[in-house]
Amino acid sequence: MTKRIVALVAPLMLLGACSTTSTVSIIDNKYQTNQSVCQVTFFKKTKPDREFQKLAQIESHVQRNIFFGGDAKLEDQAYDELKIKTCKLGGNAVIIDDYVESRAAEFSHVHVWATTIKLL
Repeated sequence: MTKRIVALVAPLMLLGACSTTSTVSIIDNKYQTNQSVCQVTFFKKTKPDREFQKLAQIESHVQRNIFFGGDAKLEDQAYDELKIKTCKLGGNAVIIDDYVESRAAEFSHVHVWATTIKLL
């Protein structure tokens, strides 16, 4: 009986170990693609020095259980999430408008606000 309970609970614990939620507000969708992999340049709290077009505003929250999923970091998990979204929107760069890395109990969090852009 105990083995059966552990077998049922263990996958649920792993599912709760890591989660990512994102909200995408599309501004311009004329570049959208089905690509999830492309080259993306990141600008942290700065704007590029060349002309660009805003494609979308993205708000993303990444949560990791430090025991099962490690620490959530901006340059790792959040960049990965933003890169996938940016590629699908047809963008090639992201401006990180703001972000917060925090920790509560056994969870680490990254909350990021970003703008997906197309460098022209």
